Amino acid sequence: MCCVKLCPQQAMDVRGYSDFVPMGASATPLRGTEDIMWTVKFRDGSIKRFKFTTRTTPEGAADPLGGFQTHDDINSQALATEPASLGMDAVPTRS
Repeated sequence: MCCVKLCPQQAMDVRGYSDFVPMGASATPLRGTEDIMWTVKFRDGSIKRFKFTTRTTPEGAADPLGGFQTHDDINSQALATEPASLGMDAVPTRS
């Protein structure tokens, strides 16, 4: 369902799982910048829409490093924000 949710053109119409929509119904997502609107069309032609929030921070406001400093040492075994993001003074290494 990930590709269906990400399609910005609403080009995919799928049958949902039985716990999501009843048998014979189709589900079409419409993705916005802060939510996904699911349109469910039932076998009798009735339509219901459900809106689910996908974002809790404004677009572009997320800090990818989580406020931690990064290092530029390409030879280090530590990842970009380690050891601070691990709450350590140094990253353990194999001896």
